[in-house]
Amino acid sequence: MDRRPSDAEILEAVEAYARRRGVADHPTGLGAGAPAWQVLLDFRIVRSVETRGERPMREPGSRDDIASRPTYTGIGSHRVPPPDDPELSRTWLLVRAGSLGEERCADCDGGTNKCGTCGGRGVRDCPRFVDCPVCEGGPDACWECEGTGRPRSRRPPHRRAGTSPADRAARVRCERCRVDDVACPKCRGRRQFDCPGCHKSGQVECTACSGTKRVTHQECQGTGRFTVWTEGWILQNPQRAKERRLGRLDLRRATGNTGHWHETVLRKTTDKLPDDLDDSDEALIAPHLTPRKDEVARRATLRRLPLAHVRVPADPHRDYFAFPSHTGIEVTSRPTTERVRHFAAIATASVALVALVVVLVLAVRG
Repeated sequence: MDRRPSDAEILEAVEAYARRRGVADHPTGLGAGAPAWQVLLDFRIVRSVETRGERPMREPGSRDDIASRPTYTGIGSHRVPPPDDPELSRTWLLVRAGSLGEERCADCDGGTNKCGTCGGRGVRDCPRFVDCPVCEGGPDACWECEGTGRPRSRRPPHRRAGTSPADRAARVRCERCRVDDVACPKCRGRRQFDCPGCHKSGQVECTACSGTKRVTHQECQGTGRFTVWTEGWILQNPQRAKERRLGRLDLRRATGNTGHWHETVLRKTTDKLPDDLDDSDEALIAPHLTPRKDEVARRATLRRLPLAHVRVPADPHRDYFAFPSHTGIEVTSRPTTERVRHFAAIATASVALVALVVVLVLAVRG
């Protein structure tokens, strides 16, 4: 139904609904008052707000993509189109006319610098030998000569106190003092091995420069120059607001799903609100329609649904509600506020009584 139903149509629909619920004949006849009307509102507005600014830019290398950007002379007066849809976010990056140029990197030589890790040598010092990982190059390299090659005495081999037969069985002949069953099985008394990294040369390739003696200058990314310009930016971002007056909570599902909401869309600041709104509706919505600073586009959507409240004398404990739907007039009913309060009071009293009984029972048992 595209129009607001008349009072007579509302009463007729409510009467038919009440009869289906088993209410006596002519439920809205004698004593029934005129429907009380209210308008449910769902107002939403999204506006695209534009912000602008400038900033100095400096990026490594020659930037062809910067040179291809559009230019401007004054960021405040540069024109860009408003968005077709104010929900969208858009960004323009511009170059101020005459500001684009290149400058040499003052902190490097053609994009590289002498390697600081190796001091420009291409190699790093490395120990020629490494300790045995088993005896750690200590006295346990050999229980007799402690890795020196000089036995303690001509007496039988010295056995460390507290060593088990398994420990002694794991020892081998020392290659330095030539005594059996006293040396570390890994290094055989030598304490150290040739360094596997430098192969006993004492130098390894520098990992920072891979032996080239120079490293890439990170600030200019090895280009030796920078592109400089003044960048202007323009942003268009959505800002949203809403006002909703949807009536009773227990009616929102019914009105939202089946109600025929009349919709009005306002896209210009000069567009007017519909004439069927009352003063309180306009006072609620009008502040949101005031143009904002830097607003470039908007879409305000106003949805409204007339809702009639009818009291049926033959069914005094329920409120009847009617509203236009896509197929005619939809009617529903809910318990009156007084009825809800009555049952809530009974429930509260019942809970209090049960709690009192529990307390008394516990007191008697105690």
